[in-house]
Amino acid sequence: MIAEENFSSCETPFLSISSRAILPHIHMLMKQAIPCFINYIHSENYKKKNLNEDDLTQIYIEQAQILIRKHNYPFNVNGQYRDITNLSKGFSDFYFFPNELGVSTNSIYSVESKRLPAPDKFREKEYVIGNNKNGGIERYKNQIHGKGLNECGLIGFVEKHNFKYWLDLINSWIEDLALSNRNWNEEERLLEIESHVDFCFLHSKAKREEKDIELHHFWIELGNGNSISNSKK
Repeated sequence: MIAEENFSSCETPFLSISSRAILPHIHMLMKQAIPCFINYIHSENYKKKNLNEDDLTQIYIEQAQILIRKHNYPFNVNGQYRDITNLSKGFSDFYFFPNELGVSTNSIYSVESKRLPAPDKFREKEYVIGNNKNGGIERYKNQIHGKGLNECGLIGFVEKHNFKYWLDLINSWIEDLALSNRNWNEEERLLEIESHVDFCFLHSKAKREEKDIELHHFWIELGNGNSISNSKK
C-alpha cells in the first residue's frame, strides 16, 4: 500500500541561493558551453547545414542544458521566455530560472542572441538598435527584455571579422547615438573583460529611465566549419 501523503499544502519556499550569488555560476556555465557548442556545429552532422540565428541559439541552449545536468547547477535554462510577471513585451531568446521545486520559474537572467554581422544590410546595427526598436541592447534599455532584473546577457555569433573589429564598430555606433539621441550615452560602450581564440567576454551598462542594467556580452567565433544561412533570422 502506498503511504498517504499530503499534496495539498505545497508552500512556495524561498530560493536557497540569491539571484546575485547565482550570476557568477551562470556566467561560468555560459563560458563552459562555448567549446561544446563550437565542437557540435563543426561536427559532421552540422558543418554542412545552413544554420540561422534560431538554430545556433537552440544548439547552444541544448549544450548548456547538458552541462547543467552534468554539474548539478542550481538553475536551469530554456528558450523563448515571455515575461508574464512584469508583463514586459517580446520574448527573450533564452533565460535562466531557479532549479528548485516550488520556487518561481521567473527569469533570473535573460539573454538575447544576435548574429555579427546582421543578415541584412538594413539591419546592420541590430546588435545595438533596430528599425522597430528591436536592437539587442535597445531591448534592454526599453525594458522589452530584462524588466525587473539588474543584469542580463547577449550572445553574439561572430561569422565575419574578429572581436576587435566588432568592439570598435559597435562602440562607434553607440558614440554616434550619444551625439544624436539623448537616451544614449557614451558610457554605454562595451568594455572587453577577457578574450580567447574562440570567445570574447565583454561588459556594458545600459541606461534606463529607472535603474540601469548591467549587460554581459558573450561573443563566439564560429569559424568556417559550418555554413551560415541567408535566413532573415
